[in-house]
Amino acid sequence: MLSAARQQRSNRIKQFGNNVTIGLSWTEVNDKIVCFKAHDRSHPRTNEIYAELDRLSNELKEHDFQFDPSWITRPIKDGESVESVLCGHSEKLAIAFNFIEQSKPSFIQITNNLRVCGDCHRATKMIAKIRQCEIVIRDANRIHHFHPNGQCSCQDHF
Repeated sequence: MLSAARQQRSNRIKQFGNNVTIGLSWTEVNDKIVCFKAHDRSHPRTNEIYAELDRLSNELKEHDFQFDPSWITRPIKDGESVESVLCGHSEKLAIAFNFIEQSKPSFIQITNNLRVCGDCHRATKMIAKIRQCEIVIRDANRIHHFHPNGQCSCQDHF
């Protein structure tokens, strides 16, 4: 049985062929706009970004966060894990980038060309709470304002 995310991707491929839109996330830090795609390693600070992602992932797990494999839309390759696939999503890369560029940001803003997945939504709520900052993600459907108390303005209707 296919997960909801995998089923949706399968339906889009049937409808549009392999010409499916790539998810992108943009963020502005220090007056510069930076764009990430999933598992992007093109940024000059890639090693630092992924090191910060590891720190965020460990903090999430310390707070009993479980990565949700139902949001993975492709088969997991050798050497990958559910965590590594989901931590490579573009919005998580943009969040990690903000944390390496600003040691303790109080506000992070990200624009996403697709809908935020459920795993990223849950993770971002917890990151905002753990790191005590506000994170705003504008996705294809709505604006999500994640507050330091761990709540989102969409009330989990995404």
